[in-house]
Amino acid sequence: MSTELSGQNKKKQLFIISELFYPETISTGYIMTEIAKELSKENSITVIAGPEFYEEKENTAIEKLDGITIIRGNYSKYNKNNFVSRIYGVLSTSWKMFRLMKKHIPKESEILMVTNPLILFVLSSFSVKKRRWKIKLLVHDVFPENLIIAGVLKSESSIIYRTLKSIFKRAYLKMNTLIVLGRDMKKLFEVKTKNTSNIEIIENWGDTINIQKQDLPNSPPSFLFAGNLGRLQGLDLLLEALDKTKEHNYNFTFIGSGAVENDIINYIEQSNNTNVHKHGWLPREEQNTFMAKATIGVISLKKGMFGLGVPSKCYNLLAAGKPILYIGDNGSEVDLLIKEYNIGWFAEAGNINNIKEVLVDISKCDSSTLNLKSNNARELAESMYSKKVILRKFNTLFE
Repeated sequence: MSTELSGQNKKKQLFIISELFYPETISTGYIMTEIAKELSKENSITVIAGPEFYEEKENTAIEKLDGITIIRGNYSKYNKNNFVSRIYGVLSTSWKMFRLMKKHIPKESEILMVTNPLILFVLSSFSVKKRRWKIKLLVHDVFPENLIIAGVLKSESSIIYRTLKSIFKRAYLKMNTLIVLGRDMKKLFEVKTKNTSNIEIIENWGDTINIQKQDLPNSPPSFLFAGNLGRLQGLDLLLEALDKTKEHNYNFTFIGSGAVENDIINYIEQSNNTNVHKHGWLPREEQNTFMAKATIGVISLKKGMFGLGVPSKCYNLLAAGKPILYIGDNGSEVDLLIKEYNIGWFAEAGNINNIKEVLVDISKCDSSTLNLKSNNARELAESMYSKKVILRKFNTLFE
């Protein structure tokens, strides 16, 4: 393959590297597929993707999608909610995808890569100089800092953590561009790499076309937490706050699955809190239906997650006109949006009393305040975080 243009109709060759890709529709898979479709309008796109088994589907593996070439290897299936199985799966998938990169990507190619699987961009960094690859890294997860927050590593002073931090720092510095998701993440990387010249902010988007703003339900207010029920979401403290406020008039629904899913199920079964409900994964196509029943969208992250990620669900909640309850660190991207545009409420991660107080305040909130925040949310999604606006930033990056 040639990366040079030879003639007016010859498209530039770009490569996209993502563990998750079509037909996967969970967050990263959907995002990378839509980015690929947009870039394919002006470029010739080849995607090197990981396994397809994250979702139960009848679809079989495909080699083409709207003119996009998709290359997949033979991957071993693993359980992403089991620590040992996940470590094996990540290492195996990373190695196999790296071998595909070396086989199919010529020297001097432009590459858009996402940070999953986590070892892959580190492996790729060793080939950057020799192959003169120009890798633009879309940072969805910040390693190894998030391993401390997740409890995988216990101490920042440990030899393992310090070694990993040095390895990942070198890998980040070898990237042509770091694409981060918010202002807090940019600050973190400016300190982490001591380099400010190659960091670009491109946020995730909200689906302002397929997700409609609907009138907020009548009282009592209904909270919705939809997405990954993982270790980084701080759901243990949220459950504790829900237990301490169960005498108040509201409903709270969890939708999704993940590492702490059983903790939520056990809480519902063992407590007498009739306010809290749980459902499994629902298809993306049903977002309008289940979000229409919600008054407030909930985003929660553990204390210490500053700069380590911006939950993509934020932007679809904005598109649906849902006021947001954000439980996280002060000064993080979602906190800044709430304070700048009056779209919801902030509660400090790790502060059980503050979370409880905010839940009570929202349960007593009048309809005019809720509707004002709802209108602000939708307007913000349309003006700053629509798919068209965000994808234009990726096009500009590769012009």
